[in-house]
Amino acid sequence: MDIDDLELLNNVKILDCTIRDGGYLNNWNFEKNIVREIYRASSDSSVDFFEIGFKSSEKFFKREEFGMWRFSDESDIRDVTKDISGAKIGLMIDYGKINENEIIEKEHSIVSMIRVAAHKNQIAEALNMIEHIKDKGYKTSIQMMGYSAFTDKEQEIVVKYLEDSNVDYAYIADSYGSILPYQIQGLFEPLMEIPGIKIGFHPHNSMQMAFANSLEAIKAGVNIIDGSIYGMGRGSGNLPLEIMISYLQLCGIKKYNVIPILHCIDKYFLDYQKKLHWGYQLHYLLSGLFGCHPYYSKTLVDRREYTIEDIWKALDEVFEF
Repeated sequence: MDIDDLELLNNVKILDCTIRDGGYLNNWNFEKNIVREIYRASSDSSVDFFEIGFKSSEKFFKREEFGMWRFSDESDIRDVTKDISGAKIGLMIDYGKINENEIIEKEHSIVSMIRVAAHKNQIAEALNMIEHIKDKGYKTSIQMMGYSAFTDKEQEIVVKYLEDSNVDYAYIADSYGSILPYQIQGLFEPLMEIPGIKIGFHPHNSMQMAFANSLEAIKAGVNIIDGSIYGMGRGSGNLPLEIMISYLQLCGIKKYNVIPILHCIDKYFLDYQKKLHWGYQLHYLLSGLFGCHPYYSKTLVDRREYTIEDIWKALDEVFEF
């Protein structure tokens, strides 16, 4: 590792999305005392941001059907973070699932950053919404879903949108876990040239490439990387936060300490994993290889009526290997 690599490692920020992304597995039903312990562990490990949940409208999500971290009310956030100093609090919004008028002014909130997740046909409108959120005083981020499947022309259009915006962070999400390390530089390069915007990466682990891809993203100059404790997240899961923190620590970045996160894994996440079953599986591997939604590969695998050659041929016919 040369001096330039160490400088990149020292400057990259880490975001813990365990509660927000892991919430897909338990409907965001994390108890407050557990969220408080996880937040303390992430903060003690020197994580920079802690994405505590979604901000959603009751017009789209009924309170009786979802846990509190699908709504992330200010009072609940304050309860679990009280008297703990450390990671800055973030929230995510699914574009179209809340009105910006439902977001309180920053002066009344301890939330630092709000991220808006949008598909390619929503990005222009999402950036417009972000302008209103930024006017309220928050740091802002846009997560571009399925970016690696955008055509060159679509990527050029997105870059133009971003050049005309005031968003703080622009994220590439490896939505199907289909990005390979050699592709990272080319994906991120055009975004790196946009003045005034920092770039983020949200990796998924369908092909066990989340860590390798994250290292390549850091080398490419990415400013912020997402991970979750024990890789907890929908489907194949995310970059395991403890692996990235351990790596940074082993590389001599002195601010990090992985032990508090390992305590959390031992206390909570071994049991969560047994009950909620995220992680590497055959149909997620196929989803990553073919860059398709795991619904298609899972349906074919679960039916147990086809050989793996038949499944491969069917996916290759539709999605092309």
